[in-house]
Amino acid sequence: MRRPITSLLAVAALSSFAGLGCTDDPPTPPELRSQISSDLGNVLHETNAAFAGGTASVPGTTALAMVDRVLGSDTTLSLRVHELAAPFVGGDPKADPPANDLIDADAEISYLNDQLFTDANHVGNGVYQVPASLVCSQTTVDASGNPVKTIDPKCADQLAKADLRIRVARDDGALIFAIQVDADHDEPLRFTLTHTSVAVTVDLDGMQRAIVALAAVFGQDVPNIDLAGQATAKLEILGTAKARASITIDRDLSIKAAKTGATLDGPDALVLTSAKANAFSITLDGHAKSGTLALGLGETTLKLPEFTNSKRFELDLPGATATATFAQGQPLALSHIGLGSRTTTVSLSGVRAETIDLNPQDGRAFDATVSVDAATSKETIAVTPRLDLQVSVDHAVLGDTPPVYDITRVQLEGSVRTSDASNQIEVVTGSFGFTTNPAGHGFSASAGQCVTSSSAVDAATGRSYTQYTVGACL
Repeated sequence: MRRPITSLLAVAALSSFAGLGCTDDPPTPPELRSQISSDLGNVLHETNAAFAGGTASVPGTTALAMVDRVLGSDTTLSLRVHELAAPFVGGDPKADPPANDLIDADAEISYLNDQLFTDANHVGNGVYQVPASLVCSQTTVDASGNPVKTIDPKCADQLAKADLRIRVARDDGALIFAIQVDADHDEPLRFTLTHTSVAVTVDLDGMQRAIVALAAVFGQDVPNIDLAGQATAKLEILGTAKARASITIDRDLSIKAAKTGATLDGPDALVLTSAKANAFSITLDGHAKSGTLALGLGETTLKLPEFTNSKRFELDLPGATATATFAQGQPLALSHIGLGSRTTTVSLSGVRAETIDLNPQDGRAFDATVSVDAATSKETIAVTPRLDLQVSVDHAVLGDTPPVYDITRVQLEGSVRTSDASNQIEVVTGSFGFTTNPAGHGFSASAGQCVTSSSAVDAATGRSYTQYTVGACL
């Protein structure tokens, strides 16, 4: 049975707050339920309206069709481009619109008002005890085949030890929900609700304190972790049927975890770090059928023990930035597409396996416009000042079988568009070319020429690959 997304309130134990800084009297249970109905109802209903209209303008998967035409759909470089473009690409633009709302607003409100923030659960001063019926219910089948809903006694016992509660306060009209755990009533997670927004803030420093406290409560060893930083996810209503969702890293994030006895700075630890940044946001306008998506990830590292061939995977991403503006019937405008201030690297156990450089001689960023000719359905991509993507791959380090060749450099200065032939790209202005390793499989084309791709088989190895030729357009 589906449980509303807000049931996460009943199981979260992530961060700790010394105090909410609220001086207003907490709302009474009836006042709280009324404000939840009004404020959360407004946020969720307007979000549904924004999603229904705004997503019609999100660029579909056809935006990557040109990439597949030239790079092939299964090459290393094509896969990397798909990964980078994933946040900016929606589903099939010809698909039917969603049949249901993004969020069942009435169900969410009913869950909170009828099951969680009830008079019976209120213990006083704005504090609500989370009942076992919300967290520990289970459905079994009796001898007659009828479903029977019961409470899992082990779960209920653990819940009682955790003493999971929610404290509600008011601050200048906003509702503040703080999750409380353990006998000290540490407050591990905070939600803020206004008539036009809902936000959740996670403090990883406090998360560690809560984990230590809960481990003692349950008689378990303290996990070998080190957590620091803070992040906030927010949903805002900017107007009628207009909403923005965002993720902000408020303080540098650092997550380290390892097996008991292992050092957190050693090769057996999982490590994730990410610098303070406005990491991601998307704005959808249901009336204008338009939107904006912004990516602003700061310097990020990821280390995964025994990930590939028992080697440690190590990603060093200097950053990832891009802004996409889209509207129904208008070109897709992309600006400041970049990967930070230096080379992106992937290593295995300290040995370099892959590198990616984007426009290293042109400010490490570029702009692009993707447009579609309504009469011919041809797509055109124009870049400014140019695209210069440089990639290196060491297959010996990766431990895989190398392909016939790797595409090591993609250069586009000007614009290209799809041709009438499904396997051709036409150079409209400027120049377009690939460099490969080993050499001899790339191409260089200028305005007025077309690049044709076809499948071929390498006689020496029997491996298939994509072959390119430059000539007149069909």
